[in-house]
Amino acid sequence: MWLLDYDGALLMRLPTEETDAFLAGSFYKLFLRRYVKEALPGFLRFKPALTYLDYKKVIDLVSRESEKRGTTFTVSNALRDYIAAREMHIEIRSRLGAELKAHDPKLAERYEKYKAVVDSRMVRPLRERQMWDSFFMCAMQKSANFSVPGSGKTASVLGVYAYLSAKGAVKRILVICPKNAFGSWMDEFSACFGAKEPLRVLNIHSPAYKGTKDRRTALEYESGGCNLILVNYESVGQLDDILKTLAEDRTLLVFDEVHKVKRIGGEYASHALNVAKDPAYVIALTGTPLPNAYTDVYNLLHILFPYEYEEFFGFTPAQLRKPAAQDVQAVNDKLQPFFCRTTKDQLGVPRANPDTMVPTEATPDENRILKILSMKYKKNKLALLIRILQLESNPRALLESLSLKDFEYLLDDSVDADEIDYADYSGEVRALIEGCGVPSKFRTCVELAEKLTREGKPVILWCIFIDSIHRLAAELEKHGVRCRCVYGEVPLEERQQILADFRSGEIQVLLTNPHTLAESVSLHSVCHDAVYFEYSYNLVHLLQSKDRIHRLGLPEGQYTQYYYLETDYQTDDGPWSLDQAIYDRLKEKEQIMLDAIDNHVLETMPTSEEDMEIIFARL
Repeated sequence: MWLLDYDGALLMRLPTEETDAFLAGSFYKLFLRRYVKEALPGFLRFKPALTYLDYKKVIDLVSRESEKRGTTFTVSNALRDYIAAREMHIEIRSRLGAELKAHDPKLAERYEKYKAVVDSRMVRPLRERQMWDSFFMCAMQKSANFSVPGSGKTASVLGVYAYLSAKGAVKRILVICPKNAFGSWMDEFSACFGAKEPLRVLNIHSPAYKGTKDRRTALEYESGGCNLILVNYESVGQLDDILKTLAEDRTLLVFDEVHKVKRIGGEYASHALNVAKDPAYVIALTGTPLPNAYTDVYNLLHILFPYEYEEFFGFTPAQLRKPAAQDVQAVNDKLQPFFCRTTKDQLGVPRANPDTMVPTEATPDENRILKILSMKYKKNKLALLIRILQLESNPRALLESLSLKDFEYLLDDSVDADEIDYADYSGEVRALIEGCGVPSKFRTCVELAEKLTREGKPVILWCIFIDSIHRLAAELEKHGVRCRCVYGEVPLEERQQILADFRSGEIQVLLTNPHTLAESVSLHSVCHDAVYFEYSYNLVHLLQSKDRIHRLGLPEGQYTQYYYLETDYQTDDGPWSLDQAIYDRLKEKEQIMLDAIDNHVLETMPTSEEDMEIIFARL
């Protein structure tokens, strides 16, 4: 007789005298051995990492083999009960999620108790909508928060920590996030808890840690007294074994800007999935859950539900890549109970002023160069976009070779951008470019930034090219404007000091790019004017950059103003502006997102190729 049983792990009992023959047989060697941890006389103990889905596979294998041999086979009640409980777990979570999102009256008492604990622990109270999001994430244990950028997701997560730490369920938060979000987490922790729980942070990018060895040592021996541990996605692969152990030890595990690990099979994603496998509490945060396609939820759901995904969700990458209408509905129906999503309107954030477009007329030389560029790059829209932006910023950059691979970050999705463009213009064209002078748009941007600072308004100035950042800063400094620049090569500690100086008023204009500073930095307390000198059609970057100054915490009546520079060209087919075409496309995509939120579905966006066809349709 064979018996499959459960005593905290799967085991198989069989007659002691049959054990050697069983282990020597082909069935064990070919099908069962891969699941077994140890084999002893009379029973097999299976690996502790197996899931209940693995248990079901083993039951099926052993059942079919027992039929072949005519052997009696039994599954114990303990094993059946365990599997049934695991199968019901995700169904129960799904029903609970729906009730939480509906603010079901039967949860009112439980919510009030939760709120009382959180309020007692935090010096800065959560808004009611934030508190419900916090209650949702805590009650669900594993969930996502897709609230829009700037809506206070970090504080809602800290509310979860406040409750769980008060109950002794967790003793720390482990946040995996982009490096530029570290400062925001530290600032928010201190602002939310103050003296009630002083911040004790382990920042693995502290100058005290010179390399991976120091960081591993710190995580192993210095993390015990910390209530906040900050790790960036790029470092997880070197530390995932230690992080996995930490995450399973009374830790609230948070993946901030989780869209960073959306690529199926990606290196960062595989390490994140390993760390997330077994903690009791996991939260995934992003304001832009589906920047490209439904495939973007594949890793997210595996991070939250590694054991339940196949059984409960079960969508293959192929289904998610190009889902039929019924698949889209099925994905949304399955996913809805497991995320919360709050808008800034729901939180009472004052609406931003209507955008101000700041046009400038292209010079005759700029119009001539545009025509040359549009002919040269008519078959490569990405190169054309970059070259026109260079024309509007620094025409001499057109004379330098261009590696499109360096500009993949501009896009919403991955494209084949390996091409190297050699600037092989004729002598006449080179002379035209060299004599073009300071671009109209550049002069207008300097005038606008200078005007705003004369009015006593701090300004954040957004660019794409680092060259543009430096050239604009240098020109503004000539006019007596105090500037500093933040971009990828600026060290984290220096960035933090620059941001502190901007907040204190020592800096009048902060020049940066969305690729560096569009995530998790709050400047809304001191800055209300943003100037966009260069911008791409990457909606994620735009939304996140806008929300650096338009966030929860703005007082009623506080204005927020965005200025968009645009160059207007005269072409053979009439007036045309790349900036206006990109702006219009961004507004269309933003409306798609807002409509999706209103309709309680997750939106997907067009591909970069589709966007560029629309942007250049009239050129």
